[in-house]
Amino acid sequence: MDTPTDTQNAAPAPGGTGAKSRKGPTRSEVSKSAILEAAREEMAENGWRGFSVDSVAKRASASKQTIYRWWPSIGAMCVDAALALIPDAPEGGRDPQERITALIIPLEAAARTGQGHAVLRVALLAAADDKEAGEVWRAWVGRDIRQPLRMLLAELAAKRVIRRDFELDDVIEQLLGPIFHRLTIMRAPVKEGFCADQSAAFLRTYGAF
Repeated sequence: MDTPTDTQNAAPAPGGTGAKSRKGPTRSEVSKSAILEAAREEMAENGWRGFSVDSVAKRASASKQTIYRWWPSIGAMCVDAALALIPDAPEGGRDPQERITALIIPLEAAARTGQGHAVLRVALLAAADDKEAGEVWRAWVGRDIRQPLRMLLAELAAKRVIRRDFELDDVIEQLLGPIFHRLTIMRAPVKEGFCADQSAAFLRTYGAF
């Protein structure tokens, strides 16, 4: 990755203001973005089994050396490329179903955007095949879904909206399993409202009686 120049690291001259701060993306950031975009195109066109890092390098006008310097594996790059498509979770309001849906609907949004379903399919296969890719994927799930879901479910259990005997990992599998199955096994598009349906099914199963 590009490193700051000596001029950028130097202390300001006496009485001077120092170098102006850079505005906008750096050259390395532009290159990395181009590589991830090229990776998504390759993922959508050729899948995981036919994925070619040479093709990605050519599309992005980058060297393979640069790619291998930034990512520990090709699978990790594929997962990063897919995660860049997933938007932040929206505000979920006050309704329990809406709040649960808000945590997982970014996956639906990404899958319904352009070739997002094909890109996510490759990322899931890469995460299953490749150790580093799996670590990147699980870190995202842990940070963006597992942790906020744990806090939300604890709150709902305390309010007796749901039972207390849930297992967090089982809930995550119930909520995310169907969309992963649809993407990887069925190779089917994700319909609008898919995640809301999974949230409703969870509440029917674990709702307090």
